[in-house]
Amino acid sequence: MGNKIKLLSAALLLAGAVNGYCGGKKIICVLDLDDKSSHSHSWQNVGTGIAEMLVTALSDTKKYTLIERSKLDAVLEEQKLGASGAVTAQTAAKIGRLLGARYIVTGAVTEFGIKDSKIGVGGLEKVLPFGGGAKLSKTKARVVIDVRAIDTTSAQIAAAVKGEGDKSSAEFSGNLSIAPSFDFGKDGFDETILGKAARNAVDTVARELSAKFDESGGGAIKIIKITGNQVYINSGGADGEKVGKTYGIYRVGEEMLDPDTGESLGSEEERIGTARVVKVNPKYSIAETKAAVQKTDILKEGK
Repeated sequence: MGNKIKLLSAALLLAGAVNGYCGGKKIICVLDLDDKSSHSHSWQNVGTGIAEMLVTALSDTKKYTLIERSKLDAVLEEQKLGASGAVTAQTAAKIGRLLGARYIVTGAVTEFGIKDSKIGVGGLEKVLPFGGGAKLSKTKARVVIDVRAIDTTSAQIAAAVKGEGDKSSAEFSGNLSIAPSFDFGKDGFDETILGKAARNAVDTVARELSAKFDESGGGAIKIIKITGNQVYINSGGADGEKVGKTYGIYRVGEEMLDPDTGESLGSEEERIGTARVVKVNPKYSIAETKAAVQKTDILKEGK
C-alpha cells in the first residue's frame, strides 16, 4: 500500500501532464551530469551546476516545460534511484515516466578546468609589480559535456549531443575570478573564463537537443491492450490524435550496455507492421492492424 501511495504522489507531481506534454509543450527532465572531468582542482558540484545551466538554457527557449528540481528530488528519494547521468536508459525512462516527462536528459561532464601558461618576453618571464609581483599569464578554460536524451516511452536514445566550450584571456595569477573554491550559484561565476566556457558548451547542447526534440514529433505510442485485430493506445483526442492516422509498429529488442562503462548503447527495433486509428477518445484511441502485436510493442509516426 505504501509503495502505491509513493507512485501516486510521484505521478501527481506534474499535474496536467499527458503523454509527456503539458499545455502543448514537451516535458523535459535533466538529471545531474556525472563528473568525469578528472580536474586537478576541488571544483564543487560540477555535474549539478552544469545540469542546472542546461535546464535554464532549455527553459529560455520557451518551447518546453522543465521539471523542477524539487519534484525530481522527490521522485529520486521515493524510488531510491540515483541522481546522476550515470544511469541506464531503462532507469532514466522509469524516472521520466514517473515525472510525466517526454524526454529525460542524462550524461557527463568530460572536461572542466583551466590551464595557465606564463607569457615570456625575450625568453624571460614577464614579472609585473602588481600584487606582490604577480606574473602575467595566458589562461585557457575548457569545458566539454556529453549528453543523451532518452525517450521515456520506449527507453531509446533519441539524441546524443556533445558540447565544447573554450575561452582564453590574459589574467594575473592572483586573479580570484578563476579560483577553484567557487560554487555554481556564487555571484560572478558567469563572468569568469571558466563560466564563459561552460556557457558556450551548454548553449551548444541546448541548441542541438532542441533541434532533435523538434524533429521527433509525437514519439513512441504505447499499447494499453489488444483485442483481436484492434489495439488500444495511450494517445487520444487530448494529444491531437485523429481517425485515419497510420503508425508503424515496432518491437524493441534487448537493451545493449557498454561492457566497460555500463552505459546504454540503445536497443534495436524491428518493424513488424502498421496500425490505423479507427476511433478516438479523449485519453486513448483504438487502431486496427494485421500484425501479430504484443503489448510491449510501440507505435511511431512517419515510419
